[in-house]
Amino acid sequence: MALLSSFNEDRPVSYFRGYPIYCATLLTIAYGLGILFTAILEHSIDLVGLLGFLPSRSIFQGQIWQILTWTFVNMPSFFTLFSLFFLYIAAVEVEKYIGRARFLTLYAILILTPAVAYTVWMFLFHDFYPIFGDYLVAVGFFIAFCTLYPGLQWLGFLSLRWLGLISYAIGALMAISQRDWPDLMNLTLVCLAAFAYIRFLQAGLELPSIPNPLRAFRRPHLRVVPKPTSRSAPAPEFKQTDNNEIDRLLDKIAKYGLASLSAKEREALERARARLLEKDRN
Repeated sequence: MALLSSFNEDRPVSYFRGYPIYCATLLTIAYGLGILFTAILEHSIDLVGLLGFLPSRSIFQGQIWQILTWTFVNMPSFFTLFSLFFLYIAAVEVEKYIGRARFLTLYAILILTPAVAYTVWMFLFHDFYPIFGDYLVAVGFFIAFCTLYPGLQWLGFLSLRWLGLISYAIGALMAISQRDWPDLMNLTLVCLAAFAYIRFLQAGLELPSIPNPLRAFRRPHLRVVPKPTSRSAPAPEFKQTDNNEIDRLLDKIAKYGLASLSAKEREALERARARLLEKDRN
């Protein structure tokens, strides 16, 4: 697989009492708060009307924030809490593998794909109602997780590739039984988008970056550079103490995972990696 995350990309956003906090962690907390506020305010405020996505209102009447907020309106139920648990498990593992920037790109794909598809559906069939809830996001991250680890065994006998197909089949059958064709369309497109994006990354490809128009107006950063010498200094030798330190860090990663390294340990590992690459080039 061509997809590799650098040490900077898969670092947590922060730590809380030694526990790593990822973007997926913050996202899960936000959805949990969405469930709480929906339960408290559902009888006093029309949250679906305020935050749910409806093309005729969200796009053509200027309520564009609903393109981003529709997944945070979640009616409390056992199924909602169950999907929140699966969202956290899958999203954290996906972020660890593909890195923070690609994770946020995938999240944007998962919330924009249904919005665009539903807008097209409204124009074609004039059949529309507000959509809301984190179900499609949770399914999308779970399909991405299954795509990254298709051979991983669940409960010791069922591989994730089959579990992902079964999850989609259950959701599709529920939509068909209710004749909810827009929901079937959104579910199918979200699963395909999550699968395609992971395969896209595994092929070594990247989406084009969006140019920043403000970059030209930024003041250049000044930094002091050392005076050049007549000949370049030789690359530092890799000492035995460095080998011992790297072995210790690799053992720690094997036992407790990459998130267990402190910031200084990650910097030491990155420096050692740079020295090895420099040595190989020379």
